[in-house]
Amino acid sequence: MTAPVPSSRLAFFVHTAEMVNHYQAVWSLLGADAFEVVLHGSHEERTQSRTLIEGLGYRCHGSLDAINSGHRYEVVVSNHSMFDHGTQPIIKALGHRQVRFMYALGKARHNFSDWNQHYDLILCFGPWQAERMRQCCNAVTFQMGYPRYDAYFREPWLQGAHPPDLALDPTKKTVLWLPTWLELSSISRFADAMAGLCERYNVIVKTHPLSAEADPEALAVLERYRFTAVITRVYDNLTLFRCADYVVSDYGGTAFGALYLDKNLLLLNVPDAGRDALTGEESPDVLLRNDIVNLDPEARWQLADRLEDECLWQEQAAVRQRLRRHYFAPSYGFSAELVVLALQNIENILKQG
Repeated sequence: MTAPVPSSRLAFFVHTAEMVNHYQAVWSLLGADAFEVVLHGSHEERTQSRTLIEGLGYRCHGSLDAINSGHRYEVVVSNHSMFDHGTQPIIKALGHRQVRFMYALGKARHNFSDWNQHYDLILCFGPWQAERMRQCCNAVTFQMGYPRYDAYFREPWLQGAHPPDLALDPTKKTVLWLPTWLELSSISRFADAMAGLCERYNVIVKTHPLSAEADPEALAVLERYRFTAVITRVYDNLTLFRCADYVVSDYGGTAFGALYLDKNLLLLNVPDAGRDALTGEESPDVLLRNDIVNLDPEARWQLADRLEDECLWQEQAAVRQRLRRHYFAPSYGFSAELVVLALQNIENILKQG
């Protein structure tokens, strides 16, 4: 059977299966005939992504197959430009116009790297990110909000629903722990105290998408304790946020997902995080500690007291509202529509930008 030939004007570049959750709200609005997905990565990564994406009814092509076909997409959407093909970025080899669809806030040294110059248009979460982008590259910015969480606002009756596969105790409140990976991960420093919450709470741990392969030592630490659920596979954070009463995070983008959804948020600190190669002292996930309640490793046994402090959470609710206005466009529930409009009108946006 002959492999299908790339033919669409629009492509989404997917290098890891987790991107499916990130793009899915936009894909659903576009419709299966409006775009194709270009897969990149190892054979295992491409196979996992292909299984998920074709299962949703969308067309996929391997990145080299797409390039070798001679077809060039008019618009290629990706979340970063860190892969090359010969002497140029692979996204440039795939198409004419390059759109960066921001994946997360946090880790500023990564997000505002010089490879942003490869893009024509950058779809940002809100005003803070758009301003920072203007300082580091010449790409036009467009504020979209956070499309992957549109359904949270459009389906409010599902808030509080427990995922049936996680076997949560309905009599307990739920703590969702979303640690990052490698040096900035809170797992080795806080796993014992987080596990200590399990008698009083459902405690769900969902590790970073790359931890299973790149950070097995962290997963080994988690195996020492009896958490309610430990999720190391591709799993939609939307489902987890819906059932969480409290979200515990460290660095990267997950804290901002909780902030966007106005969840009770507590941050775990890692020493010298501001000096990490991916963050920097002005990184938003570092600066977030100026406003959001946080704990150092030596104070980790205060976790239970902080979670039970109702006055603290009432104060934090007002803080979160201010931060949401600072970091996000107010497109709660219709961010994906803005992305579709931007992609359909890219030339006009670039001309006016």
